[in-house]
Amino acid sequence: MKWLLALLVPSLAAAEVKLDDAAQTITDAIAKIDLKLARFGETLSVETIAALDPSKPVDTKTLRANLAKQKLKVIDDRTYGNATVITIQAANGARARITVDQGGGAITLTARPANPTLPGKCVAIPDVKHPVYVNSSAINQSGDRGRGQTFWDYKTERIHDVDGDGIADAFVPVAKAKNACPEEVAFRVFVMRGACGHDLGVIGPGSFQFDAGTAAIDASGFRPFTMEAQKSKQGKRGIPEMTTTVRRFGVKAGKYKQLDSKSTTGVCHHCATWNCSAP
Repeated sequence: MKWLLALLVPSLAAAEVKLDDAAQTITDAIAKIDLKLARFGETLSVETIAALDPSKPVDTKTLRANLAKQKLKVIDDRTYGNATVITIQAANGARARITVDQGGGAITLTARPANPTLPGKCVAIPDVKHPVYVNSSAINQSGDRGRGQTFWDYKTERIHDVDGDGIADAFVPVAKAKNACPEEVAFRVFVMRGACGHDLGVIGPGSFQFDAGTAAIDASGFRPFTMEAQKSKQGKRGIPEMTTTVRRFGVKAGKYKQLDSKSTTGVCHHCATWNCSAP
């Protein structure tokens, strides 16, 4: 869920606020925006939300009461594991999204929500899961080999706002094998309209850049994405080599297409090599 909680740019501020104060923060941010100058679909990061008590579940009761007091209407309300994502709409049409778990969160603002024409029919979103273990090993500065294992729990989730309407859209993991590593996982993108979505095709494989959710909407009416995938292998004399591939995607004729791809490979003495296995 941490990709949902990353602070995105550009931003209106760079401070931390308490969760209970998020409603006032949103109201203040909207007041700063000149709607005549705001671009359709532009998404700004407002502020980060301070960390909560890690021993307790996220309590949004006071937040919701404060949203009502500020006349901010909840139009989308979702829970993902320990994270809560609430999208609100102000009287002037501006929308904001609050994303939070025990570790804190972020507030983003779309002052002038866009409403582009969507391709195809509105269909049910596939519920896909791809859990995978990454088993890694590396040699440290002292020459000792260490080993570790991490768990990646990919599943259909509402991650980024693709069409600039202020509401997070669905990303469905696409893996060709049960033991596909994270750098091999792509995403099928669905722009949401209510409980169904419009299929915009596949982006990836790889991970999202830190500012993925605030990249400017392009001429297609949709947000472009840049995906980065890293893969390592044993090179000459057993020294690891790391290959980084960066792919850019944009919507053409109603579907995401790869615009370009660039790969670089270099020696990385203390980088890990890894393999993956399904649970």
